[in-house]
Amino acid sequence: MVTRWQELKHWSYLLPKQEFPFFKECLMIGKTFKIAGRFLLRYGLAIVLIWLGLMKLKNIEADYLKDVLANSSLFNWLLKYFTSYAFSQIVAYLQMALGVLIALKPVARKVSFWGGLVATVILFISVSTLLTSSYVWLSPYGFPELSKLGQSILKDVVLLGAALWCVGDSA
Repeated sequence: MVTRWQELKHWSYLLPKQEFPFFKECLMIGKTFKIAGRFLLRYGLAIVLIWLGLMKLKNIEADYLKDVLANSSLFNWLLKYFTSYAFSQIVAYLQMALGVLIALKPVARKVSFWGGLVATVILFISVSTLLTSSYVWLSPYGFPELSKLGQSILKDVVLLGAALWCVGDSA
């Protein structure tokens, strides 16, 4: 009885006797893209979190956050305990700290793991506002027409994926 391997080996005379440099180049290019993708996922997420944290220190971001919280059935209770500016400040410093923690993976793997895990929770909460806040939808149109704020929150889906990957990579 002829095995599959023997059958494939039998047909190998049809292949040229030289190696395939094109396939080796493709593998090298693929490996390079994979390394670049990993780098950009981790440090891109860190940069975005730090940058968005810095932006949340401004009053205009606090006003946007107030509108989201006031119109969210899950988070409107926060405005009883915090002003929108104070809550925006808390979120800003937390985001900046998480960005730094995620970037520390080469020197502190466990710290990066916890930074990614907390970022995952925060981004999941942010994405959940798409379902719980009417302010993210354009009023006359409803689903699937997002307001500018809804479009801004939608990007958090990609950031959530990057944070999940960072947790898995740092574990």
